[in-house]
Amino acid sequence: MTADQGKCSEWKAWHDTQPPGPKTLYVTGKCTFPDGGYSVELKPHQPQGINPKIYLMDRIVREPTGKVDHIVTTLDVNYTEKTDATYSEVHILPDTHVPVKEVS
Repeated sequence: MTADQGKCSEWKAWHDTQPPGPKTLYVTGKCTFPDGGYSVELKPHQPQGINPKIYLMDRIVREPTGKVDHIVTTLDVNYTEKTDATYSEVHILPDTHVPVKEVS
């Protein structure tokens, strides 16, 4: 993985269906970069794939602009979406597969 993509790990995904609602999908992880100033965001991939049980997401990494602190930086990545859909996995493209746990 190149420096501009970072090294990401500790991915977790769960679908919270506990009352009173609303039903919510959560995806979290951590990304480490060799320098400060990076940001990371997860967005739904468009179009979604053919399997409705697998949620496709894009990891968007923004490189630092301006002066950069040369210090290893770890960022928390968080995504939340209200949804009634039930997923078995989240695929963070291109190569990360995260099982979705149901919390009810």
